Amino acid sequence: MSETITDPTPSRDHLPTASKLTPWPPSWEPAAVVVDLDGTLVDTEQQWVQAQDTYLQSHGATIDEHTRREITGRSAQTVVAAIARIVGKDPEVVVGELLAQHRADLDRPLTPLPGALEILRAIAERKPVAIASNSPRDLLDKKVHSLGIDDVADHTVAIEDVAQPKPAPDMYRRGAELLGADPADCLAIEDSETGAESALAAGLQLISVPVIPGQDPRSHHRLTDLTDPELHRWVESWTRTR
Repeated sequence: MSETITDPTPSRDHLPTASKLTPWPPSWEPAAVVVDLDGTLVDTEQQWVQAQDTYLQSHGATIDEHTRREITGRSAQTVVAAIARIVGKDPEVVVGELLAQHRADLDRPLTPLPGALEILRAIAERKPVAIASNSPRDLLDKKVHSLGIDDVADHTVAIEDVAQPKPAPDMYRRGAELLGADPADCLAIEDSETGAESALAAGLQLISVPVIPGQDPRSHHRLTDLTDPELHRWVESWTRTR
């Protein structure tokens, strides 16, 4: 299922760029595609949220809904700073403990989200692809390898590769640059509000596929999941430029 965003609030009516994704499916096709990883292609965003909750519970603490919404999709540094304030511990201590727990979770088999790898491979057969993630390089590489998509992405952008992580536009601008494309000619796919703001600020056309409860990202078009048949038909109609 898909939907064009028609929320009457000004924040939705006034996206930074005019939509090329209306009507759906559109006649426009991108020159390149930059895709988020956690929460978009694989269920690691939910694992990361669960790791945060488990850590908080072990300290007899919880996180309020507003803070959760604000930190979802943000860099580990931002998340750790928020949790350190809640539990009253040094952020340097928290980052070691929390990331160790998350890395242990990543040793288990990763679960691709419905339709994610199929649409990624279909896109990569036709257009150049970059993966842009707020993950550190070592975790990003580990997840990409575990999913078996090393050969699919032409480039990956980790948090160390840019001056500022999402929601700043740096990561999506860098992804477009690596693919040799103008951001205005690129499509982004994201799940979180943080990632959506990054892609929009960089000037990309954006499809959002939110999976974390409470996330309501601004976008030019929204899908329930990446199995959407119209999405697949649209991608299959693209000119092959590879």
